[in-house]
Amino acid sequence: MEARRSGWLTYAAVVMFIAAGLYVIWAINLWADSAWLADVSNGVLGDQGWLWGVVDAALAVLFVFAGKSLLDGRSFGRWVAVAATAIAIVRWFYWMPFTPFLSITIVVMSFLVLYAVLVTWGEEP
Repeated sequence: MEARRSGWLTYAAVVMFIAAGLYVIWAINLWADSAWLADVSNGVLGDQGWLWGVVDAALAVLFVFAGKSLLDGRSFGRWVAVAATAIAIVRWFYWMPFTPFLSITIVVMSFLVLYAVLVTWGEEP
């Protein structure tokens, strides 16, 4: 009989795939120099939007591999998910005064991903 994957791990993997898709959209937005969505010209890298696009594209690839790793039950995806959710939680707490409902939704989803990978860490795939 084939072992069943935890529904929690499937949830975490789906969230990783969604995050990858959003990072692809964000990278394309930066490469197209579409300031209607985000003007990063006053950011850390100044007007180097193409470089931020490369960073976002790399994160998209990382999240695709993390999602696949979670579906396969490997530790790589768990470590990426833990790091990504920890960063997301801190980031979205910062945005809470500006976009409270979106921030709360993303923080809750991030905590659920964190729960998913930590509770099922010792289980076999």
